[in-house]
Amino acid sequence: MGLIIKEKKHYLTRLPIWLVIIVLIGFSPTLIGLLGAWITKLKTGQPCHGGGCEWLTLSWLTIITLPISGLLLLVFLIIILIDSLNLSKSK
Repeated sequence: MGLIIKEKKHYLTRLPIWLVIIVLIGFSPTLIGLLGAWITKLKTGQPCHGGGCEWLTLSWLTIITLPISGLLLLVFLIIILIDSLNLSKSK
């Protein structure tokens, strides 16, 4: 029995959802920083740039989260491959 893919329909439901979540984990500091800079610009009316806005320095944490997300993606794809092989053997 598979860990993630137990039936054919899970390719359409579980696989894309987890792929999006893993990619969002990797780019979350950049997305949060851009959202914060946009909100700051709306509140103050002044443009937010790297030197005068703390929000855009948050995107440097992507250096840490992107490799972690890449490792999670690699492990996830290996699990999907093993589940797919087990599913094809069982039918």
